[in-house]
Amino acid sequence: MKKHILTVIAAAMLCGLCSCGDKVTSESAGQVTTAAPTEAALTEEAATDAEAITSAAAVTEAPAANTDVQPASAPEGADLSVFHNNGSGAIVFDAPAGDQSEATLIAAAQALYESAHETNLKFTIGCPYTCDTSQYVEGSYGWQFYLVTQDGINSVADVKADYHKVFSDKYPDHIDETYMDSNGRVYCLSGERGTNIEYVKSEVVSYDGKTDDELFFTVCDYYDASAWGDGPYTENRTFSAVIDPDGTWRAGSFTLPN
Repeated sequence: MKKHILTVIAAAMLCGLCSCGDKVTSESAGQVTTAAPTEAALTEEAATDAEAITSAAAVTEAPAANTDVQPASAPEGADLSVFHNNGSGAIVFDAPAGDQSEATLIAAAQALYESAHETNLKFTIGCPYTCDTSQYVEGSYGWQFYLVTQDGINSVADVKADYHKVFSDKYPDHIDETYMDSNGRVYCLSGERGTNIEYVKSEVVSYDGKTDDELFFTVCDYYDASAWGDGPYTENRTFSAVIDPDGTWRAGSFTLPN
C-alpha cells in the first residue's frame, strides 16, 4: 500500500541548529564549540523553530504525562483497579498478575505501551532535558551534540538510568546513538528523525503468551491516509512486558510507529 509520509526534520524541530550567523566548527570530534549567531540570524531561527514546533504538535499524538493509572483504551471485562503506574512509567500490580484475566493483562500492557511510546519519543526525537545549543561537540559523522544542562544529568549513564525506569535492560536501548560523553559532561543529538503525519494511535489487541519473565502481545498501529485517497490502514507488531523480580512490568520488545 502506498504510504504518503510527511517527515518533519527533527533536528530543526526542537533546537537552534547553529546554522545561522558565523558558524564555528570543531577541528575534531569531542571539541566543544560555541557559535555566535547574528541578530538577523536569531530572528530567522526563531521563526523557523516556531514553525517546526507548530508542525510537530500537529503530527505527534504523544500521551499525556504517564501518571494516569488507566490506559487510553481497555477491553471489555478488564479490571483496571488491580494495577497502576508507579509514577516513573512502569506498571505495578496490586494483586497477583498470574490471577488476572486476559483482558486485564491486555489493559495493563496498553498502559505500559503508552508509557513506553511517550518515553521513547522523548529520548529519540528531541531531548527530555534542558540543553545549551550554543555549546556542542561533533560526533563521528559531524553531527552536533548539544550540552545537557539538566541538574543531575551529567553522563550517558544518567540518561540510561532515566530511560530504564520504563524500559527493561533486557533489550538494547540505543541511547549511545543520540547521547555522548565528552569533557566530563553529556551531550544530546536532540533529534534523530521525523514522525508520520498519518499515524493515529496504537492499541494492544491480543495477548500472545509468556515465558518465565516476559509477556508478549500484539500491537496494532492505526494510520489514516484518507487525505491522499488511499484510506486508513494498519500494521501489527510485537510488544512485550518484561517482569522484574519484584513483579514490576517494564517495556521489552518495542518499535516506535513509523
